[in-house]
Amino acid sequence: MTTAPRSPQPGPAARPHLVPAPALTGDARRLPAPRALLLDFGGVVITTAARLGWARELAEIVVDRARAQGASLAPEAVEESLRAGRAALSMWKNAASRRLAPRELAPREIVEDFLLADLPEAVRRGLGLEAQELLAAMAPLVADHHLRPGVAELLTEATTRGIRLGIVSNAHSGRAHRRILEDLGLAGAFGVQIYSDEVGIRKPHPGMIHLAAEALGVPAAECWYVGDTLDRDVVAGRRAGAGAVVITRDRRTDSPPFRVLEAPDLVLESPEGLLAPLREALDAAPEHPAGTTADASAPGAATATVPGPATTGAPGPSAPDEAAPRGGADVAPPAAARRPALLLDHGGVITRSTPNPQRFVEVGAMIVALSERVGVPVDQAAAEAAVAAGWDRHRARKRERDAAGREHREIDAAVLWGELVGDDLPAALRPVLRLEATQLSLALHRHKNLPAPRPGALELIRWCHEHDIVIGIVSNTISGRGVREILARYGVAHLIGPSAYSDEIGVRKPGGEIFEAALAGLEADRADVVYVGDKALNDGHGGRAAGLGTVCLLRGGKDSDAELETARSAGDADHVLDSPEQVIDVLAALLPTP
Repeated sequence: MTTAPRSPQPGPAARPHLVPAPALTGDARRLPAPRALLLDFGGVVITTAARLGWARELAEIVVDRARAQGASLAPEAVEESLRAGRAALSMWKNAASRRLAPRELAPREIVEDFLLADLPEAVRRGLGLEAQELLAAMAPLVADHHLRPGVAELLTEATTRGIRLGIVSNAHSGRAHRRILEDLGLAGAFGVQIYSDEVGIRKPHPGMIHLAAEALGVPAAECWYVGDTLDRDVVAGRRAGAGAVVITRDRRTDSPPFRVLEAPDLVLESPEGLLAPLREALDAAPEHPAGTTADASAPGAATATVPGPATTGAPGPSAPDEAAPRGGADVAPPAAARRPALLLDHGGVITRSTPNPQRFVEVGAMIVALSERVGVPVDQAAAEAAVAAGWDRHRARKRERDAAGREHREIDAAVLWGELVGDDLPAALRPVLRLEATQLSLALHRHKNLPAPRPGALELIRWCHEHDIVIGIVSNTISGRGVREILARYGVAHLIGPSAYSDEIGVRKPGGEIFEAALAGLEADRADVVYVGDKALNDGHGGRAAGLGTVCLLRGGKDSDAELETARSAGDADHVLDSPEQVIDVLAALLPTP
């Protein structure tokens, strides 16, 4: 990635304005001195150049992933669906920016209802389980990303002056944006990064800015918000009560989708023009006393809560208010075509893990870095102790809930980090822990155990691939992304089809919803599905309650042999086996006779 040249102004070849843009004027001398700068990602920090071949490249990925589901797709048809879906998505975004408090679409909605809407139902539902992966892959394919002129200097000036920094951006893959900032060496400058797909709302919802201001410990009235659009950024800044709203022109600035009454305080050709007014405002203002933090009762201060992220609990294709599916997993294929399918648990079946004695070091270091960037420093020992205590609270809650047989909702990552871990840390640090919760869960998943393939598991997966048996996963975890990374290291990720992870579905085993999510991506009757787990309750009882045809439990996990045998005697399992490799014989007996 490179620093981009100055963004060109719209010329005769630009698309016609839908409405006349208001006069963009402003006077830097009347801007109040900020204590924080909140920057949009696209159009401010980054400018983009379209890549014409994006749909073809993404179609290749979709075709490859569908193959793991046992589906053969025509690349041309996938490409057409992607282009139509992206066009419709653009229209939806323009319409959403007219609303007072728009929500963000869930990744599964974007993939299933927009990008892949023309594909068969089971393929859409199966690939919908990988929506976050597909959208992260899509972002760099759609456009090349370039750093805008003056951004590096602006960040240096702000950091030197003690001005806190945050990103506030509408995004379908905050993960991709974070990676771009990391590659540019800029991620460490920002105390918080707010992306719409991670918080479940999108600009012009003022909550986007309120969340960032709260996390940085600065009232919105003492923040400058810098964006590039009238309908999303200027409106969001005004609704949130930002101290100043600044526009840096980019390709969408002068073409709002409809008339916008709100106007910015200052309009610049690029971010490099922000240095002078920032210095002028700071030099003219009295300095804040060292260590000053936001007063929640001060004018302009906002106490924000994180809405349900779009990745968990958001309305999706299976929501009650949506039309019934046009087909799906419950419709059995013709008898002559019926073949078994395999669903596997991950921990204890594919992977055996050894506890890592240094499990909390890395995530503790992340918390220390976050605390310093938002002005609420804690030391490494305190951070690690808080993570350990929070994790113990989480595990105790799970045991209590399972013993009581209550609902099987997966814990929200924001609750895990903002409440259970944050309980032993300064209250002012908890908002940023909630906002960075998904990243913290991934870091903990990467380091809490030392994973290795269970003997026979990879052999089972490869045998199924050779015999055209579709494989999926149903797993309780704090990070489905972390599980996918492990499978990629094993060299089998491309062989795995529909995968339902509890942190992404919002329900843990033995809850039925997580099984249903995986089944929706299989073109197989549930009576033909073999499920393999290692726990009597979660896997045995859960799999049987989901109506799966064959349930196998493996010895050697957390449950004793006696508990597994009891489950079999109770009818919650058909087989108790010693190795994943023994599942091959179970599947072979179900294959149609040649």
